[in-house]
Amino acid sequence: MFNPVKLSTTLFQKTTKALLPATAILALLSVALHAAPVGVLTLPEENKEGNKLETDVAPKDLAVLYKDKENPIIEKFSFTGEFQVQWADGSSNQGSFGTRDYNPNARWGDIEARRIRLGFESQWLNSIKLWGNIDVNPNSNPFYKDIYELAISYSPSDAFNLGVGKLKTRFFTQEWNTRTRELIVFENSLLVNTLIPQQLTGVWVNGKAGNWVYALAAFAGDYEPEFTQFNAGEVTQASLGYDFATALNVEKALVKLDYQGSTSTKNSDGPGRFSNAFSLNTTFQNKRFYGYTDLLGGIGQGKQGDVWGITLTPTYFLIPNKLQTLIRYQYAHGDNDGLKLQNRYEALAPGIISNKGAGSDYNAVYFGLNYYIYGHNLKLMAGTEYNNMTGGPKDYSGWTTLLGIRASF
Repeated sequence: MFNPVKLSTTLFQKTTKALLPATAILALLSVALHAAPVGVLTLPEENKEGNKLETDVAPKDLAVLYKDKENPIIEKFSFTGEFQVQWADGSSNQGSFGTRDYNPNARWGDIEARRIRLGFESQWLNSIKLWGNIDVNPNSNPFYKDIYELAISYSPSDAFNLGVGKLKTRFFTQEWNTRTRELIVFENSLLVNTLIPQQLTGVWVNGKAGNWVYALAAFAGDYEPEFTQFNAGEVTQASLGYDFATALNVEKALVKLDYQGSTSTKNSDGPGRFSNAFSLNTTFQNKRFYGYTDLLGGIGQGKQGDVWGITLTPTYFLIPNKLQTLIRYQYAHGDNDGLKLQNRYEALAPGIISNKGAGSDYNAVYFGLNYYIYGHNLKLMAGTEYNNMTGGPKDYSGWTTLLGIRASF
């Protein structure tokens, strides 16, 4: 039987060894030669609805090697990269903890090298996009860690995009749908990290028609450093949303319902524990205000209990384009102690490290400040979060303070 996922995997495996080393070397050269100077962002005059934009921190392509929209073969080729480091220190009723206690292979002393990625993006034949990036080991021994994404898509219009390859499985929840370089918090919410898989190989179709947005994806369920071995079940994701921005005369007012299904307990991470998961999320933006909400739920399989919860994240730019303040509140419930504290970093507290802070009820409040030196391409982040977990073998209550730098090109 014809299997498009398996066919794409075979093709990608044959080209990966040739493409990725060259990409890594050239990306470093490109940064030195083509990086844009740091400065104040230029604001677009207005958005498509005609409303004046007061803030715009969208990431820019800073390492474009070639760009020509009139070229019928290749319109664009650029190198991409991400560099994110952070420091954390926490205190709780179960002891103190911090980045100093995290995986030693992922940090430099007490500083965690959260993400180091190098890759490329390209556009071909007016409707084809080819992109990929790799994760780099912080200690560079070896330099290459794994393939984060490597995929190709065909997009004859905004309404239809067909893709195949290894991808961040982003068609589920608002936070997981956000590119890592554009995240405004250090860590996804507890339930998002509980439910999501890692990067998987698959096929998908998505697009936008008028105010409607949609997506449908099917992935092989096993996570591999390169591509799937087809030794687990399937993971499916579906999404349907409507943007009420025009009706409300704002920049964005998107309401979206997402679904994730799993066919096997051998699936990667979240889908291996939850047969079905749902997310009703909203994204709202107008002038200096930006916010999102997420109502989440998962149906456990095996010994995993059902989970559900809510996330509320309002933000406001104190200085347009520069200084953003935000609050995030989380509540989650898990049957049969179905929740566990975040591996970064609360689960490292000495008094609960043996059971990872399992519990049934979770509350957390995050207070953050982000300073955008050059939009999402270069920003400073600071935050502190209060976490409380009850109902498990040991209750947990504590504070975690974080500082970080995130850069991308």
